[in-house]
Amino acid sequence: MFLAGGGLSPANEDPNQPPSVKVEPIGAVATSRPLALTALVTDDGLPKPRVAPPPQAPGPGGVTRQANSSGFGSRGLTVRWFVYRGPAKVIFDPAEPVRVTDGKAAVTARFTQPGTYWLRAVANDGRLSMPTDVTVTVSGSPSVRLLPWLDLFNQLRALAD
Repeated sequence: MFLAGGGLSPANEDPNQPPSVKVEPIGAVATSRPLALTALVTDDGLPKPRVAPPPQAPGPGGVTRQANSSGFGSRGLTVRWFVYRGPAKVIFDPAEPVRVTDGKAAVTARFTQPGTYWLRAVANDGRLSMPTDVTVTVSGSPSVRLLPWLDLFNQLRALAD
């Protein structure tokens, strides 16, 4: 369990429990097509998400005063995906944390290289976080060519033979 807010452990009187998260089963994966990833998340509903403050009305002369705020706090239950280990970068869409709706948070992952990847989904209730890992084996040929001149080199070498 990960804790947010600088605490080393939750207070004994704090009724908030970390969310639980698991990933729907994954089928065949290839570099040629995106993979839909869905995290299934449950939580106790604590802490209650804060509501964003209403926008300030302009003051005299049409000037809006700056608010001294770093945001409005908890956005509710979210999931963020990232690559824990793997041979190449994975592109998640969306890249930012995804709000959980009806117990699910879905993203699309695109793999540029075949291989075995360990992906991590982290569910966060605004105060406590819980990770889960999933292993994905990607087949196919690389979709990003690191050395585009390699084919030309191989063709010239074949002509020389």
